[in-house]
Amino acid sequence: MSMIGICAARCWTLDAATSSGQSRALLVLALGLSAGPLWAEADGLATPALLPASSTTAAVPAESSALPASTAQPATLAKATLPKPKQLEGIQVTATLRPEAAIEVSAPVTVIGPERLQNQGLTAIEALRGQPGAFVQQTTPGQSAVFVRGAKGSEVLHLVDGFRLNNAIFRNAPNQYFSLVDGQMLDRIEIVRGSSGMIYGSDAMGGVVQMISRDPLDLDPHSHSQTLRVRADTGEDLLLGHYAGAIRSEDFAAQIALTSIDTDGRRIGSGQQLPASNFSSQAVSARIGYDAGSGGRLALNFQQLRQPRTPRHDELVPGFGQAQSAAEVALFEPQDRQFVQLTHAAQVSWLGFDHLDWQLGSQNITDDRRTRNRGSVSEARERNQDRLNGASVKLSRIDHGAHALVVGAEVYHDRVHSARTNTNINTGIESVAGPRFPNAATEQNISLFALDDWRINQRFDLVLSGRYSTFDIHLPAAGSTPLVKLSPDAFSGHFGLSYALNDQTRLVTNIGRGFRAPNIFDLGQFGDRPGNRFATPNPNLAAERVVDVDLGIKHQGDRFTGELFVFQNHFTDKIVTALTGEVTAGGRLLVQNRNAASAKSYGIEAGASYRFSDSLESRAALNYTRGTERLDGVSGNGDRVPPLTVDLALDWHASPALTWSFEAFSADRQNRLSARDRTDPRINPDGTPGYTRFDIAGRYAVNEQIDLLARIDNIADHNFREHGSGINAIGRNFALGLDLRF
Repeated sequence: MSMIGICAARCWTLDAATSSGQSRALLVLALGLSAGPLWAEADGLATPALLPASSTTAAVPAESSALPASTAQPATLAKATLPKPKQLEGIQVTATLRPEAAIEVSAPVTVIGPERLQNQGLTAIEALRGQPGAFVQQTTPGQSAVFVRGAKGSEVLHLVDGFRLNNAIFRNAPNQYFSLVDGQMLDRIEIVRGSSGMIYGSDAMGGVVQMISRDPLDLDPHSHSQTLRVRADTGEDLLLGHYAGAIRSEDFAAQIALTSIDTDGRRIGSGQQLPASNFSSQAVSARIGYDAGSGGRLALNFQQLRQPRTPRHDELVPGFGQAQSAAEVALFEPQDRQFVQLTHAAQVSWLGFDHLDWQLGSQNITDDRRTRNRGSVSEARERNQDRLNGASVKLSRIDHGAHALVVGAEVYHDRVHSARTNTNINTGIESVAGPRFPNAATEQNISLFALDDWRINQRFDLVLSGRYSTFDIHLPAAGSTPLVKLSPDAFSGHFGLSYALNDQTRLVTNIGRGFRAPNIFDLGQFGDRPGNRFATPNPNLAAERVVDVDLGIKHQGDRFTGELFVFQNHFTDKIVTALTGEVTAGGRLLVQNRNAASAKSYGIEAGASYRFSDSLESRAALNYTRGTERLDGVSGNGDRVPPLTVDLALDWHASPALTWSFEAFSADRQNRLSARDRTDPRINPDGTPGYTRFDIAGRYAVNEQIDLLARIDNIADHNFREHGSGINAIGRNFALGLDLRF
């Protein structure tokens, strides 16, 4: 029996003195439910059935292949049973560039399905908290970032429906752009950890996070659906409204989704309502699809999300070691993302390949800001915009269910517009100032890639992938900044091996080499930065590189499903923001990006689930990461290394209509700080105390059309902060929700 709903449940913070021991006590793995496996019998040994190649953005509909019905391959799929939509957590498309069960691939993959996404009241990233290999940091409400194997920002590649969210102004630190994707319209999020994601080229150093939106062509022909969702809570005085409508004829399908979020400010564990902690956002998305039968599927996709005025909380309140805040005004005003995409997937017979996918896309991100340092009469107004245009083509084939080959090419082109004016708040006189980024800077990336998945025999499966990427980066001369032209190139690749111990358990290993080319943010950004810093440009940066290796075991049975991975990565020529030892006239620390560091991280990632009965199931995840960094010949702790975290959950289906969820999330004390961490006013120089949070949630299906949701987060109302975050977490929070389907 599939569960009716998954409700977030994470809070009950314990005092730092006791939380460390209790955090470690939670290392005992909990258990839970998993979707059924995809197996095809072969010579007495159950081996995973290869699915036909398809677009990386395609959702896999229930009881069908990822291809249109007229182009499916019955021989390949004869004994495969695809899961129902609520069990899509078992299918991934990111690691292997085609649909395949996550349990079958050598890559460590986490898939978060629609139920968990829709029960998060704020942004999509909230659903990643507590997942294997992931750690969530929040600088200000409405904006969060995910760490994957200790990597952050542009060290992790973010995709939306197969198109890069990472652009030329992505910084190699936590940033806000993930939150410009509407989580309510997503079908699922896939996280590929480590070297398996390096087939995607630049930025995929820690892994790949792909957000995949719903597809109206997954509806049955001549059907429609509408959903109205409402969420409200007391922790941020949140009100969320979401509407989604979809309709399909025989060949055409269309959908539209609207989401509005409004908060009045965050209440933390002490009961205090924090200043500068409110935000709002509005999102709209639309998709039109056409199933041309043997001509394949064509889709036009549009997305927009806007946060009109979001305060930078950590700049507006005093941090650790600060008597007063660094700024009197610090606003993102506005943040906006617009995205349009045309995709086509079809079966072909070209050059030995049987499937074709291509896409054209354009993304425009607006990152406007208004800032004024404390004690200053000069208020800065920034206009920053990145236009990213891209195209890709991919050819693939499957040979007798035992061999799959994918080849393709991509091209992306960024153009940055940036301007800044200063206004004297006393006289109203405006003056032009240097922009945050070099205006009219461009960046182009062309790459070729291939992935070969070969089932050697009934037990061994081998994956080899590689990509060659070349870049042209142009920063025009402006003021004291010289003309910069760079043309770096790099090769990234991955080797993955899987060995089936039996029809339920696999040993897997992966090794890969990745890189991150310096982008326009790295090369040319300057100005005020978080943490009371001021950045100066460095036009001489080179690509940073990483080698990642992991070893793991995966098991999927009727009751128990689990995975355990150990990993290590080694970064060289790492781009870091280094203190220059100078201070601006306004008292900010002068910093500059440099290829000045090497770093190593190692750790353990584990996830498990166990079904006790049809009515009781449990889940667990554990993340343990350690890191070191060598900067200017001095070795020390790694930068912003996540703490040990454990997530435990229990879902009880009390009746066919009622489900209760109980969840505990625990983080150990993190006092292994880098030199940079100790000077960051967002991080306690004595270390971030550990905590454990408990939540409880219930979902009741009134009938087939109406679900009611109730949840209590942070039951004990403790006051705590996630490591590296710029704001304390929400205190005791009462939430109510309504889902209406018609």
